[in-house]
Amino acid sequence: MGILTSVPPSLRRDGYIPAMAADPGAELGVDVLIIGGGIMGHYLAQSLVPTYTVCLLSDPTIRVETTESEGYLSAGYEGNDANRIQPARRAAGYWKLWAESNAIANDYAPTYFLVPPEDEIARTRLWTDAALAYHREDRPPAVFEGGAAGSHLPYVTENDVIINPAHILNKLREGIEHCCLEGEVVKFIMASDQGIDYVEVDVRGELIPIVPRYTVLAASGGNAGLLSKVAVRTRDAEKRKERVETAKACQAVRKKYLLTARGADLPLVAGHVDGLEITAHPLTGTDEHIWLVSPPIDDSLTTLGQEDLRFEVPVDPKVVAVTVEKLFALSPEVERIAHRLQWGVYVRRKTEHPMMAVRDTSSVGQPAPAKIETLGIDGFMALWPSHLSYSMIVGDVASERIGEYLGAPGDFGDDLSVADLAADLEPFRSRWDRDDFPWHDWDAFAKSHDIT
Repeated sequence: MGILTSVPPSLRRDGYIPAMAADPGAELGVDVLIIGGGIMGHYLAQSLVPTYTVCLLSDPTIRVETTESEGYLSAGYEGNDANRIQPARRAAGYWKLWAESNAIANDYAPTYFLVPPEDEIARTRLWTDAALAYHREDRPPAVFEGGAAGSHLPYVTENDVIINPAHILNKLREGIEHCCLEGEVVKFIMASDQGIDYVEVDVRGELIPIVPRYTVLAASGGNAGLLSKVAVRTRDAEKRKERVETAKACQAVRKKYLLTARGADLPLVAGHVDGLEITAHPLTGTDEHIWLVSPPIDDSLTTLGQEDLRFEVPVDPKVVAVTVEKLFALSPEVERIAHRLQWGVYVRRKTEHPMMAVRDTSSVGQPAPAKIETLGIDGFMALWPSHLSYSMIVGDVASERIGEYLGAPGDFGDDLSVADLAADLEPFRSRWDRDDFPWHDWDAFAKSHDIT
């Protein structure tokens, strides 16, 4: 396969000749190009593959947000409005049914919401209004006995779903491996402002033109940067300015601390406990469990629009110390065994609709579980589910729209197939479920984060 030098006939549109193209026969023609190797991209690819030729492109410069997730598909019990909880409840239910239908381990233990006595009537009434299933337990999980939430009332939140997100991705990839390609998006080529002619992709040092009939951006936090690359190719100055501004405000990238504790002594427990979200998973190939503990999101750290995903979000030791202090206050048992656990912390990116990245969502007139942006370009859309659990709903809507636009599948003759370019793919593993995660013993962890 040669470096791109000439212009294949299929790229000559309306007399326009792109600046760079491939040797004849070196182009990759597909019905749908999906850019983004997370849950959204995989789910959409699974939906389209039975009908269309698909390329699912994972850009190595963009972190897969799904594998950074704690895998808590919330049904919205922590919400403050029944209308906002309803779509979350449906989405979580879809994933629960999907996991059970595909024999994916989920809900390893009951998920709890420990409710302060003074909030019980209002909170349970809200759950009933939103058609959420719940039941009261006699006592909270033993790991919280004697802690600061000892007087809280334990409710099991039956519609919440806990799944290792890497297990979701690996299952969704089954059967579509031949559609998966890894490569860096270099630029989008547009002969006019109405459509994308091809996408230039660096695949292991070779520039490959991918010629799609429909292009989808499904790269979560990477979407804004990709959208900017589309916007700057716009020829009309006024339209280009408008599209660039859209890319700057199309998404909110929120920062969520994940304090991790790992060990055989930790029980499997999950839920909302006095402001902390706790998610527990069994670790692959071990007899240990991991706790992922998150304090409330600090939206002073939220980035609107594009963010440089090449860099880790720095960890503030003060936030870590306060979170550990609160965890120990809630669970004296965890404090007692802290020295027997391995500890870590990182800040994960959580991309949402900008309307939802506000401190008080009651100020938002309509709930916005997802965003679909087209920039007025034919055969193009960018997708942002507000939460991991909404990916199925957004994917179904996108799949239907793409089918209506494309109609019958295309005929690509002797064009390259994705399989011709693809390399062997490694199985997905969640960031916290890895052998090379930078675990620290308690003394080293406490010292490095000013915890006494």
